[in-house]
Amino acid sequence: MLGSVRSYTKRPTTSARIVLFLLQVFRPILFLVGFVLRLLYRLLFSWWLNPLFDRWIQKAFADEIRKAMPFLFDRYEGRVVPDPRPEANDPNMGYVCIGTQNLIFKFARWRRENYEVRVSPSFAPTDSYELVDALRVVDSAANAQSFPEADGWQLFSRLLEPRFRFLEVAFSKDNFQKTKLNLAKLRLSSTPD
Repeated sequence: MLGSVRSYTKRPTTSARIVLFLLQVFRPILFLVGFVLRLLYRLLFSWWLNPLFDRWIQKAFADEIRKAMPFLFDRYEGRVVPDPRPEANDPNMGYVCIGTQNLIFKFARWRRENYEVRVSPSFAPTDSYELVDALRVVDSAANAQSFPEADGWQLFSRLLEPRFRFLEVAFSKDNFQKTKLNLAKLRLSSTPD
């Protein structure tokens, strides 16, 4: 019985062995061709093609925001503005900043799964806060609510549209210091001990 044990490992066929042999022989040439193609892409195309793709992606993202929040563009004259803190961005996420007369909103998403909106006053664009926290501070009725997890821009639209004027007043030059203090208190009260 011991002598009749078979090995069930498959041996490669002749054609598979030929393909493996050819890959081993031509591997250095394939690496060289790949290196040359990468170098050519960087020299001839990346300097103009990558920024073109980035603008195209950012425009599509802004159009998505425009579709979900038309009031931001129509009523409050929102427009795409440069990111005030691009160095803080996660390279795996997409970002677009929409500025109104008094506020800057920074929209971020990761693979259409995680959505985030930050808001800052236009006079202090690097001083930004989570939109949901800001809405809790500026609207006492919203403070009592439990906001659901964001699964798209429509939720942020429903939260923001009725409270936009409150947000503008709270983030104005006259009221911003008080709003910052209230946001800090909210953050401290929501931090687990």
